Formats: sequence, C-alpha cells, structure tokens
Amino acid sequence: MNNVIGKIFVFGVFVMSLMLMSFAVAIFSSHVNWQDEAKKTADQLKKLKEEEADHKNEIDRLTRNVANSEASRDQVIAKFQQAILEKDKELKKLDGDRTEKLAEMQAKIAELANVEADLTDARKKVETLQGDVRVAQQTVDKQVDRSAELAGKLHEKDSFLEIANERKSQLEKQVADARVLLKQSGLSLDNLPKDRVPTISGVVMAVADNSIEVSLGGDDGLQAGHQIEVYRDGEYLGRAVVKSVKPDRAVAVLVREYSRGIVQRGDKVTTRLKA
Repeated sequence: MNNVIGKIFVFGVFVMSLMLMSFAVAIFSSHVNWQDEAKKTADQLKKLKEEEADHKNEIDRLTRNVANSEASRDQVIAKFQQAILEKDKELKKLDGDRTEKLAEMQAKIAELANVEADLTDARKKVETLQGDVRVAQQTVDKQVDRSAELAGKLHEKDSFLEIANERKSQLEKQVADARVLLKQSGLSLDNLPKDRVPTISGVVMAVADNSIEVSLGGDDGLQAGHQIEVYRDGEYLGRAVVKSVKPDRAVAVLVREYSRGIVQRGDKVTTRLKA
C-alpha cells in the first residue's frame, strides 16, 4: 500500500515538474510580461496545489477504503475460515456417525442372519416334532384301540373267570356231595377210574386269544383236564385242554403245539376223533 501511495506522489511531482518546465519554456519563448505571467503562474500553481490537495485527499480516501476493504476482507476470510472449520468438524462428526451407523447396520445384518438361521433350525425342529407328534399320536391311537380291545378281552376273561369260579363252586359242592354218597356206599373217589373220557361232540361258542368256550359241560361228562379236538368240515384245527366246566358249557385253552389253523366260532369239537 505504501508503494502505491509513493508512486502516486512521484507521478504527481513528475507532472508538476513538467508543468513548471512548460511554463518556463513558455515564458522564455514568448517574452511576455513577467508580472502577468508570474501572476498566471501563481494562479496556475495555486490551482495545481489545490488539485494536488484534492488528489491527496482522494488518495487518503482510497487508502482508507483499501484499508477498510482489507479489514473487511480479513473479517470475511476469518469468517470463511471459521465456517470451514465448523463445517469440517460437522463433516468429521457426520463421517463418524456414518461409520458408527454402518457398523451398527452390519451388526444388525449379522444378527438378522443369525436370527434367520435360528428360525430355520426352529422350523426344522418344529417339523421334526410335528412328525414325532404324528407318530406318537398314531401310536397312542393304536394303543387306545389295543387297550379297548384288551379291555373287551379282559371283560370276556372276567366273564369266563366268573363262570369258572361259579362252576368251581358247583363242582366242589358236587364233589363234596359225591364224596358223602360214596362214603355212605362204602366207596372212595380214589378207586374210581380217572382216565375215562366220554365220547361227546359240540361246537365252539366263543373265542378269546387262545381260549375257547364250547357247548359241552359237566352234564355231558366233561371234566377239567380232558382234551378236546377242534375241526371244521373234516379239517383238523388243533387241540384244547379243558380248564373249567359248567353244566352246559366249558372253557378250554388251545395247545399251541397242535395248532393247525385259526379256530373260529362255530367250529366243531369232540373228545375223540373218528378214525
């Protein structure tokens, strides 16, 4: 700034020197009235000084404007620098937030992948459990059906047992009465033949597992321990041993070793097969 002002002053002095030299040349060349010319020169010099003062004032004004402009420029630059620093801080903060959010998003993605994997495993386990439940339900249904069947058979067995117990009581009473009669007649059961089995025939009235109920009983001469043969239309099916006897029926157990077929209700039974 000082150099500019100095150059302006030098230029002004140079101009004034040229003007003075021009005046001097004019005076020497024209040989005019020195007093008039001096007056004119004084007037011109005054005017030049006034112009010089005006120029100095203008230079001072311009200098002040330049200084004010530089101060304003420095303020603006300072503001811009401050704004840049603040924006840089905000950018760094945003970049940090972006990095943090990116890390959180990646963590959420990984967590979501783990959840999806766990969900897939859970679905497979649920499907497996559903299959196991279906199998277990089928097994339970079969067991329920089997239980119902066994309950029916147990009820039938209970009926047979009740019949057998009743028949046993009857037989025990009959044996006791027989012993009394034999004793009164001077006889004993030990002297009676035990291996004589009457030749009788009947039919199968009911079947339960390996037990059968036949239409032969104590009134027909059948006793516990007797063996009966089972057949159908001339086909031999097996042998059974009498376990309990009633007057008109008896319960016998099939002998597995003699089994030749499946015994059904309505099959024929006999104590002796015809040759």
